Amino acid sequence: MTLQEGFEETLRAAKHIRKRVRHVLTEEEGRWRDGDERYSVTLRVEKQKRDERKAPEPELELTEKLQIFAAVHWRGIVTVGVPVILLPILYITSPAEPHHYAAYCLCVMACFWVTECIPLAITSFLPVIIFPFAGVLSTGEVCQAYMNDTLIMFIGSMILAYSVEQSGLHKRLAYFAIKLIGYSHIKLLLAVCIVTTFVSMWITNTAATTMMVPINFAILKVFEDQRLLKIYETTKDGDSVASDITVCYFCAVTYSATIGGIGTLVGTATNLAFKGLFVATYPTAPEYLSFPLFSAFAVPMMILLEVATFLSMSFQFLGLFRPYSNVAKKVKITPEGIKAAERCVKEDSAKLGIITFWEIMVIILFGGAMVLFFSRSPQVFYGWGDAIKDYFELEDPKYVRDSALASLVMFLMFLLPSTLDFFKNFSARFHEELPTKSVESVLSWPKIVSVMPYSFSFLLGGGFALSEAAKKSGLNEKIGETLSNLKSLPNVLILLIIIIVVIFFTNFASNVAIVNVFAPIFMQLAKQIDQNPLWYCIAAGYTASYCFLLPVGTPGNLVVQSAAKIQTKQMIKAGLVPTIATIIVTWFCSYVYAPVIWPDLKTLPDWVK
Repeated sequence: MTLQEGFEETLRAAKHIRKRVRHVLTEEEGRWRDGDERYSVTLRVEKQKRDERKAPEPELELTEKLQIFAAVHWRGIVTVGVPVILLPILYITSPAEPHHYAAYCLCVMACFWVTECIPLAITSFLPVIIFPFAGVLSTGEVCQAYMNDTLIMFIGSMILAYSVEQSGLHKRLAYFAIKLIGYSHIKLLLAVCIVTTFVSMWITNTAATTMMVPINFAILKVFEDQRLLKIYETTKDGDSVASDITVCYFCAVTYSATIGGIGTLVGTATNLAFKGLFVATYPTAPEYLSFPLFSAFAVPMMILLEVATFLSMSFQFLGLFRPYSNVAKKVKITPEGIKAAERCVKEDSAKLGIITFWEIMVIILFGGAMVLFFSRSPQVFYGWGDAIKDYFELEDPKYVRDSALASLVMFLMFLLPSTLDFFKNFSARFHEELPTKSVESVLSWPKIVSVMPYSFSFLLGGGFALSEAAKKSGLNEKIGETLSNLKSLPNVLILLIIIIVVIFFTNFASNVAIVNVFAPIFMQLAKQIDQNPLWYCIAAGYTASYCFLLPVGTPGNLVVQSAAKIQTKQMIKAGLVPTIATIIVTWFCSYVYAPVIWPDLKTLPDWVK
């Protein structure tokens, strides 16, 4: 190729490249133009939105502002407003006397406990603040109420109960009972009620309820897979809520846990609370509320309450005694469904394996503690507590109490091993066979610390401080004078009034808080009208545990409500008949059976005066 030809070829290539570049630039310009148009549209939309946001909103009226403020800050309003509103209590007479400050503190704490505007435990420290500054009790006297025999017993009983939970022994018991009783709805509900009631006698009501939640779901899921029932139903609004059969199983669990809690002193903190209040108010009284006497009254009443609850739930939701009703036909289980339920329970039970050394240790220590609690000073035969008293030639019949035994067993649970792996150090032949970590004790302290409800001990202490202040300031006498008008009523009617009042309030507030407020008042009422204070104390104390209507009444109700999506109105409907049955049974047992266990109830002993 000549130089001229090469130049012409280069020129043609340059023209082609220039044309191609111009074409590309034209396309990009079109894209840019389209992008600019879209960008300008976006800018106009954003500007329109900004203009709309800048448009003045209608101003809130004063009533609307107040409603929003009250809805958001009601806890602060109650916290500040209640002490101010109750100030006139201090100025009924001038100058204010100690019993005025005691009454003021009692009313403020009652309002705070019922509304829970601040945590219950924090409210319990008000006596430490008010009483020393008001000249009611010294700081030392108040603080002694927050650590005493009853509180040590409470802490010890909680820790003993956690040994059962940590080992899983309670689940093994639940599956054993279900396999033993049967797989129809009536039999399954009976098994659930029996297991929950028995377990709740020894561990907290909340723990017993929580234990049964997955077991209930496993049973219901088997029947749902067989298309025999639905766990949840859809409302008109599209919400998923518990079906009637789900309400039956889960409400029966929490009600049974509540009933089982009254069976022993360690069943629930409420029992220790009213025992502690009675002992603090009448320290010279005999040990009426010892472990065996407490259960001798509570267990028969517990059985009657559980039977009434089971029958009411079965009649309402399972068609018991009405086999041809729509309810009975709706929950009928086919033979295939029964076999599927049986297979599911056996599979879940098999996953637990054989009983472990850990569970055996819990059975020995926990079971031994219960036997020793009953035999300390049963007043039916010569107990080991009586032997210690006589050996040291002591006159105090209450020298050794249940808290000493609880502390001993608790200490042993933290000391003794949960496995026998340490023996491998003697039997191992090679280095690889030696254990690589230390053996855990029957109870794990880090786990206990993370779940232990220490706040309840402060709640108990606050109640004891209030009781001590009411006694020493003369508030008890003033309350008794106010309630002396009830002296004209028959004792059987006063007991009924006490039970109804306590059941009403305990559905809205903490059981222990209700005991702390009402038990001292009713004990003073009894003294004023020449009745034994123990009588009214046990009526109010046992009744304070019965929360069947509202979820807020006890943590167990909240557990099943959240787990099974039970509406409040469903719980009220399910708990109405058990509540009425509870009032009747407790009233009958308090008036007829209690004097059998405590013959002194119909007299006015010297320790009252």
